[in-house]
Amino acid sequence: MVLIFDMDGVLINSNAAHLASWQKIAQEDGLEFSPELFWRTFGMTSEFIVANYWQKSGLNEREIHEVVDRKETAFREMIESRVEPIEGAVEFVRDMADKGCKMAVGSSAPRVNVEFALEWLKIRDYFGEMVVAGNEVGEGKPAPDIFLKCAAKLGAAPETCVVIDDSRSGVLAGRRAGMFTVGFFSEGHREEEYEEANVVVTSYAELREVLKERF
Repeated sequence: MVLIFDMDGVLINSNAAHLASWQKIAQEDGLEFSPELFWRTFGMTSEFIVANYWQKSGLNEREIHEVVDRKETAFREMIESRVEPIEGAVEFVRDMADKGCKMAVGSSAPRVNVEFALEWLKIRDYFGEMVVAGNEVGEGKPAPDIFLKCAAKLGAAPETCVVIDDSRSGVLAGRRAGMFTVGFFSEGHREEEYEEANVVVTSYAELREVLKERF
C-alpha cells in the first residue's frame, strides 16, 4: 500500500487563509472574490483559477503568474495566524513512516507553499523527494496527472496507491488515476462532492480503520 496525501484540508486546515488571501489581492485590484467562487474552485490550481475566473480580461501568462505569486505570498504570511494542522494528521504520517509505508504529497498548491507547510508541520523529512505540486504537471486536478506523477516517483502501480483528498476535483483525479480514493470530509464541503470516492472518512481515526479493513 502506498499513501498519497493532498495537503489543504487533509494535512492542514487552510481554508480561512486561502479565502482571505484571494480576497486580499482581489481587493487590491478592485475586484471581488466571493466565498461561493472560493468553494467552486476549491482544489484547482491557482493558475487555473486566475486564468479562468479572474475578473480581468486579456491576462497573459506572465501576468497570471504575477497574480498567483501575490496570492501565494499573502497565503504564506497568514499561515501562522490562520492555519491549523488537521487533527491527527501529523501523528498518522509519523506512524505510517515508522511502519515503513511509502508516502507522497500530491497537492494543487505551488511547491513553495507545500514545502512551507510541511516544514511548519515538522513532517517534511518523511516525504523526501516524494512531493508533487500543482505547477509541476501538465494539468491540475481533476486531471490525474499529479497523482500519477506521485506514483511514478514512488515506483508504484496506480492500483496499489491510496489517495486521500478532501475536494471533489481531488477525488475525481484519484479515481481517474485508477487509485483507491478516500474522500476526507472537511470543513466547508458537501456530501455530494464525495460521490466518486471509494470511501469517505471524517477523521484520521476512521481512516486507520478503513486501511486496516481493506489493506
